Amino acid sequence: MLLWRLPLPGADRDGLSLVRRGDELIVTVAPFHRVLPLPSALRRCTVSGAGLRDGWLQVRFTPDPDLWPKRL
Repeated sequence: MLLWRLPLPGADRDGLSLVRRGDELIVTVAPFHRVLPLPSALRRCTVSGAGLRDGWLQVRFTPDPDLWPKRL
């Protein structure tokens, strides 16, 4: 499992939305949204969960074995 932590001070769960679209993560907090390009390692993973705690959004990713290089 890989974890990506994003600071979201003042955010609450009621107005929070998280969507993955291709190689991007779209984070919406109330009327505001940001489109974040995923780092290359996370592009080869699926989103397996997320949580908001103490002003931090923690997005969990699970590696997709079909997208990672095979060992030689």
